Amino acid sequence: MEFVTNPTDHQLAEVEHGLNEYNAGVVSARSVTPVQAVFVESGRAVAGVVAAAYWGKLHVRLLWVHSDHQHEGLGTRLMRWAEDRGRDLHCVSIMVDTMSFQAPEFYAKLGYGQFGVSGGYEGGASRHYFEKTL
Repeated sequence: MEFVTNPTDHQLAEVEHGLNEYNAGVVSARSVTPVQAVFVESGRAVAGVVAAAYWGKLHVRLLWVHSDHQHEGLGTRLMRWAEDRGRDLHCVSIMVDTMSFQAPEFYAKLGYGQFGVSGGYEGGASRHYFEKTL
């Protein structure tokens, strides 16, 4: 057996496949449904959300709005769209995490309840975990 600290994409895919197979034996084997959308200006993305629905919840992985377009409501529109999409997919809630220097107040303003904080990051930053019932 060899310990590899720079695995190939194929090896990483094998790890993910192995975990997915294990999980399917324990919980519902429903597939993961991507939930993704972007705002585009002159052919370039200026805001977007990347999420996935699985096991009855929608998990937001990324939400981004270009600094030139912040405070225009794009983030709110993307999150509302994701929430609607989650409801369409019969998700019971939507989950997201964000760093203290990113947008915890934004999610609270949208009605997300904070259920955890992890501190100790560089510069005194903390990670905030939010969930909202759909």
